[in-house]
Amino acid sequence: MDNRASRPSGAVRQERSTVSAWTHRVNKVRGGYLVTSLILVALYPLLPTGGRNTVFLLASFGAVAAVLAALSSINRGHRRFWLLLLAALVATDVANVMSLSARGTAVSVNGPADALGNVLFLAAALVLVLQQGRDNLGSIVDTSIGALALAGVLWDLVLRPNLLPDYQGGSAKLALCVLVFALCGVLGALGQLVIQRPVAALRPLIAAIALGLTGTLVVAVTTDQQLTTATGMMFVGSYTAIGLFSLDPTASQLLTPAPVRPDTLSVGRLVFLGLAVATVPIVIGGQQITGGIQDGLVLVVSSATITTLVMVRIGQLSTQRDRAEQALRHDAAHDALTGLPNRKEFVAQLGDALGRSGRSSVLFCDLDRFKAVNDGFGHDHGDEVLIEVAQRLRECVRADDLVSRFGGDEFVILFRNTTPDEVQIINRRIIHALSRPVVLSGVFITIGVSTGVADANNDTDPDQLISRADHAMYTAKNSGA
Repeated sequence: MDNRASRPSGAVRQERSTVSAWTHRVNKVRGGYLVTSLILVALYPLLPTGGRNTVFLLASFGAVAAVLAALSSINRGHRRFWLLLLAALVATDVANVMSLSARGTAVSVNGPADALGNVLFLAAALVLVLQQGRDNLGSIVDTSIGALALAGVLWDLVLRPNLLPDYQGGSAKLALCVLVFALCGVLGALGQLVIQRPVAALRPLIAAIALGLTGTLVVAVTTDQQLTTATGMMFVGSYTAIGLFSLDPTASQLLTPAPVRPDTLSVGRLVFLGLAVATVPIVIGGQQITGGIQDGLVLVVSSATITTLVMVRIGQLSTQRDRAEQALRHDAAHDALTGLPNRKEFVAQLGDALGRSGRSSVLFCDLDRFKAVNDGFGHDHGDEVLIEVAQRLRECVRADDLVSRFGGDEFVILFRNTTPDEVQIINRRIIHALSRPVVLSGVFITIGVSTGVADANNDTDPDQLISRADHAMYTAKNSGA
């Protein structure tokens, strides 16, 4: 057996070699970036304040460089996520530089630039989630609702009682609460994406968000020197994870949506969603019953975010149901093989046309040598012929005409608001189109067609008009016309 045709051509081998070499270079750069970052993280607690600030800035600027490198290999149509991520990093870098200049510390969680960076990062994460999971939105929303419920418990039972004075009130508390809920929701969505599509690049992105969120929470509840040092290491690690994500060759897989997965709203999932929606109100209600301190902020933020996601979920289910109903209606009215309206649909539309003003005609088509095709080539090739015939018939008629597969190798066409001369012109066009050969397994097969026309005079019964067209077709076939 000659297998030369199965061997890759020289051009293909060269392209594969080029891709392999590029991937090897990227992995070497990524490995060097990782080793350097780990060294900086290890040195961080041993350095004085100035050295720590330098490490912090190197990590943040390194993440910007990594995103720029990723952007250079992505076409313009897929850059929205990367541009938002780059803008978020630039904004946080500005916040970091301003923070260093003002307080001499590399940890910044306040200020307009830092807030803008958080908003842009959340926007980038949202774009990625929607781009990847728009066909699996149900499961992503469900997981995000559960993550938001956990965020409410975390805030009300752990964070709020231990917030530092700078975060006890005003815009700082609101911004921190919104950030906690938003990042927890994004973590839940990205975690579901990993389940749907286990792309390796998603793991460092999730790590970056988790480290950044943990560092922000530690800064908000303690001034302990050792914990502050650990917080700085978390932020350096977060920037490193973003850089590793950007340099990961598998990140290119995120340019296309994840495969569609079945979305079944099972009893278990309904119970999960019910518990998630009720968690925060139950916690707050329990505090009220026991006489504890209550915080309306968590109720407002959790209600706004969870209610929004619940409405999105309801809308998604409604859209899914409408699409399923449309598909069922389409399948009930159309031929599964050719996609043309079936016999029942044709009769219904013909009856509607006969009840309106305007002249209608019916053209009955019967393929001449179709049985020989089925016997000689098999039913699969016969199906190919029927699909080709349906396409040629569509091309021959007007936009307002209706082509239907009546059954087997019979096709029927309804002409609305037409004259006998126009019908005959289209009839000759169809006979010519179906006299052209069809290629089956490299063999040219000529089929041909017999047609019969019936004009609606005073007909009100669709079946009678179709029967007259059928009779005219058999008369033509038997006479050899």
